[in-house]
Amino acid sequence: MTVCRQFVYSILGILLLSFCPSLSAASPLEKGRAIYKSQCLHCHGERGEGVADMYDEALYGDKSVEALAKVIARTMPEDKKRKCSPREAELVAQYIYDAFYSPEARLRFQPPRVELARLTNPQYVNTVADLFASFRHEQKLSPTNGLVGLYYNARNFNNEKKAFERVDAQVRFDFGEGGPSPDTNIISDKEFAIRWRGSIHVDRTGDYQFGVRTQNGVRLWVNNDRTALIDSWVSSGTVVREERATVHLLGGRSYPITVEYFKFKDKTASILLEWRPPHRVWEPIPTTALNPNRFPETIVVSTPFPPDDSSAGYERGVNISADWDQATTLAAVEAVSLLAEQWPQYIGSKLDEPKAQDKARAFLTTFVERAFRQPLSAEDKAQFVEKHLENATDGKSLEDGLKRGVLLALKSPRFLYPGLNNGAPAGYRVATRLSYALWDSMPDAELLSLAAAGRLQEGSLVQEQAARMLKNPRAKTKLHDFFHNWLSLEEAEDLSKDTTAYPDFNDQVVSDLRTSLELFVDEVAWSEASDYRQLLLADYIYVNDRLAPLYGAEVPTAGEFRKATFKAGERSGVITHPYLLAMLAYHKSTSPIHRGVFLTRNIIGRALKPPPMAIEFMDGRFDPAMTVREKVTELTKSDACMNCHSIINPLGFSLENFDAIGRFRTRENNKKVDTTGKYPTLEGKTVRLKNSRDVAEHAAKSPEAHRGFIQQLFHHTVKQPPAAYGAETLESLRQSFASNNYNIQKLLLEIAQRAALHELKPQPSPSHLQQAGAAGAPQPRKES
Repeated sequence: MTVCRQFVYSILGILLLSFCPSLSAASPLEKGRAIYKSQCLHCHGERGEGVADMYDEALYGDKSVEALAKVIARTMPEDKKRKCSPREAELVAQYIYDAFYSPEARLRFQPPRVELARLTNPQYVNTVADLFASFRHEQKLSPTNGLVGLYYNARNFNNEKKAFERVDAQVRFDFGEGGPSPDTNIISDKEFAIRWRGSIHVDRTGDYQFGVRTQNGVRLWVNNDRTALIDSWVSSGTVVREERATVHLLGGRSYPITVEYFKFKDKTASILLEWRPPHRVWEPIPTTALNPNRFPETIVVSTPFPPDDSSAGYERGVNISADWDQATTLAAVEAVSLLAEQWPQYIGSKLDEPKAQDKARAFLTTFVERAFRQPLSAEDKAQFVEKHLENATDGKSLEDGLKRGVLLALKSPRFLYPGLNNGAPAGYRVATRLSYALWDSMPDAELLSLAAAGRLQEGSLVQEQAARMLKNPRAKTKLHDFFHNWLSLEEAEDLSKDTTAYPDFNDQVVSDLRTSLELFVDEVAWSEASDYRQLLLADYIYVNDRLAPLYGAEVPTAGEFRKATFKAGERSGVITHPYLLAMLAYHKSTSPIHRGVFLTRNIIGRALKPPPMAIEFMDGRFDPAMTVREKVTELTKSDACMNCHSIINPLGFSLENFDAIGRFRTRENNKKVDTTGKYPTLEGKTVRLKNSRDVAEHAAKSPEAHRGFIQQLFHHTVKQPPAAYGAETLESLRQSFASNNYNIQKLLLEIAQRAALHELKPQPSPSHLQQAGAAGAPQPRKES
């Protein structure tokens, strides 16, 4: 049946092309369509959608017409000896490009729209934290770093025995057989107590391990004054013991911390407060993370959520499941339980005081308004406030009513779906979009105040507010998370190397390299120029006293990170940073394929389809005298592989000057390293590469690479595709990016402002929301 269909199509095409006078005078697109129907349709489908049992992959991509024509002339028709002539290939390429292949053509068939989405997992925990924090006193960081130390001339904290107070840079003391003061009349060296108080700032979200080392008594509280994280209020004589515990913290925030310590009749005394941040090793908590000003507790829910959907290449809140619905319930219950002993701090009085009901009503009304990011109607107040408090006649019933009201608000679709505020005044919609774009959280008091005044629709004021918000640590955390995704750092779970080949490469070096990379990226991104091109072209990396000898740099002062500049052309920004090079390598050798794929997708901005069949690189199959480049060339030499590897390989080979831990080299297996290659661009041109510097310079000036960077930043910022905000959005942002000298901060602000001022058309609610109604919880549905 299939053979007959192919035969009919072929004969039809020949007849049309040979005997139809009207077709001979047809336009190039009509001729291309005729050839496609006769030669290609039976395998690829009417609109390139693919045909089962023939070629079931859809025809789409980012090649230019010229590049498509070359592929078609070389390979099509696949089942015939005579391939398309160059002219036929050009006609077919132009037709399929305009009809369904190009991004523009696909937008015509399926124009994207701004999807109604729930809070992503990071947005949920940040919103809950900020929602409760909005009722607490806002603190500011002191210009001084360290913790306030209160020293007592006794083993307890009797104020009458308070000896002195000072700010200590760290909790890191070895008193030996003495005490905190050489004057024993002020404080005894036999018996004393110290309480350190203040705040600890974290830049990254994740699990933080805290530890104390002491032979004396110690207690530690982090973000919780009621239950100690570490409670070891006993002495152990002369044996120094370690106590450790873990707490989950959100990045871009400061948390209250308290350390209590005492010595009583012990021969010696010492204490060290240390931590292990995410992706780091244990170290004394640095002075820069400590502050004497004390911040209020942050409500951080720890309920596990199922992963967000990332099928589009970025995390977004579009998947709804029974597991997610249950997680929102458990998280809401957890948040309320964390308030159990703190109601007076939120409503302004104890629950059994005479005016407690009025204060509870005011609190709950404001809480629901902030949760929904818009004012409440009279009907809303009756549903979410009065219903729960009207019969509260004592402290117990008042607390129960508050709990029910908070739980209902946190389970409402109007909290879980920020896009459900289309009925709100325009200013509130703008405030919501702006805050989630820059902070992944709800609007703050200033944004809500401007929204209430009806002023936030003004473009200049939105620009002013975005600039203000960019200075907040939460914006820096979000941009840091973008670079984490852009550089694919989630792949860096295991950077261990062969200990025989790389004996000096250990966990401490890996931690230092990650710090080095983050220092570099932060310096570029948060400089005044904020020049994207310097991410690719800078000729330096940060090193400390451990990294410098390993990478051939001058050794700085112990514990200090300092810029190290290398020979011209040897280093090129993130492309040649040792952390990434080590991440994109095997345990014992380099991996041009992993490095090439990273450069193609992340730096050049080109899409790659998954290979039809993954082939494992097994080093033992090859002659040990071969270089890695020779092995990869042999492995990928088939035509099927070279469809993608003609792009991947030359980019990956450009980094062969760097070994598996990112050290510069010129020889491998006693052979000179070959880093040259020919990279085919989207436009069908060829870029000759001598080394990694050529890749960096190409990407720095390539509109293709700029669009790729902008699109990834847009996805991370807005959680929607750029084209949903207009077909011209991506190109318009690219032109603006260029005119602003590729300033990353300005690009981020422009993306956030465009999303904030984009007027959403009311979208039909998904069926699970329609069933639940505006006041109830969304009913779970199975994920497709």
